[in-house]
Amino acid sequence: MENNEKKKLSKGKLAVIIVVVLLLLLIIIKVLTRDTSVSTQPLPTVSVGTAETGDIAVDTSLIGTVEPADVYYVVPKVAGEIIKIYVAQGDSVKAGDPICDIDNQKSVDNAKIQLDSAKVQLQNAEESYQLTLTNLNRSEALLAAGDISLQSYESTKNSCDQAKAALDGARLSVDAYQLAYDTQVEYSTVTAPVDGIVDSTSMSMNAMASQSSTVCVISSDEGSKLSFSVTDGLMQELKVGDPVTVTKQGASYSGAITKIDSIPSQTTGLYPVEAQFEGSDLIPKGASVKVFMKAEESLGAMLVDTDSVYYDGGKTYVYTLTYNDETDAGTSDTAATGVMISETNRQGTIHKKAVETGITNTDKTEILSGLEMTDIVVKTWTSQLYEGAQVQVLPVENAEG
Repeated sequence: MENNEKKKLSKGKLAVIIVVVLLLLLIIIKVLTRDTSVSTQPLPTVSVGTAETGDIAVDTSLIGTVEPADVYYVVPKVAGEIIKIYVAQGDSVKAGDPICDIDNQKSVDNAKIQLDSAKVQLQNAEESYQLTLTNLNRSEALLAAGDISLQSYESTKNSCDQAKAALDGARLSVDAYQLAYDTQVEYSTVTAPVDGIVDSTSMSMNAMASQSSTVCVISSDEGSKLSFSVTDGLMQELKVGDPVTVTKQGASYSGAITKIDSIPSQTTGLYPVEAQFEGSDLIPKGASVKVFMKAEESLGAMLVDTDSVYYDGGKTYVYTLTYNDETDAGTSDTAATGVMISETNRQGTIHKKAVETGITNTDKTEILSGLEMTDIVVKTWTSQLYEGAQVQVLPVENAEG
């Protein structure tokens, strides 16, 4: 009995010893296989560059209309009833072609009466002159024969001179009244001032026309112009002679601004602008085209990639970088920092700089202040960009952006 108990006790001690030994073995294995290195992770990779000096401009595009170079508002020179109409909207006309007839018969009749009266006076003046001229010729013969005195001859000559002056005056009167009559007859028919197209008419049969009413509008065939409108701000940037580019259905034409109105349109509030461009005769009048021009321009500006500019809280920033191996900022000891970088890259520290920007387009942005030409600018974005962030920098020759 006692021997059995001793055997059980020996077996229990053996089991405990085995468990302890196994635990010791596990601990030894754990210690021997423990990874003594610090867990590492790669730093975010960025590409960098520096600011450059160059010119920058911002183009703006507008819709313009090709219009006739000259537009004529045809106004009658006399008042009266329209009794005949020769043209309609869209008709082609030549200079001198009739537009409409105006009943101006009363004025024509009055002018004819005055002309006829002047002609009668001219006839009387001619007869009187011929009579005095005959008397003068006779007086000259009598004077030569000594039959009349010099005083008598001089009196006859004065009468002849007066008759000649009256004749000249009568002739001038006839010419004047003839012109007045011809003018009234001419004014009875309104004619086209130039070759062109009738854009619009306001004529109707038996309607009254006057010297203050337009009967039609004619667009000249002689060339075209480009018309468009701009805002107050853009108008301040433009000047006569500035280049423009006109595009229509894939074709592009060069031109220049010829006129800028300083008074805005009452209907749109915009400022009318006119331009001439090559190839205007290839585009139908009235067609809409795209107009491109420089809205802003800066020469010799400090420029960075537009993708390098960020906005936060209403302020504008760029991220710059200093290399750790040049400034001793941070460390490149991956075992100590828990990070790793490529053998070809360099470690750097990020700085967030507030800047003032000027003109910007899709490629470049003008920097007015806050950045130096020697600053190293981060060109690629990563979510880990912040003041003091550690990054690895691609070699310049491999940097993208």
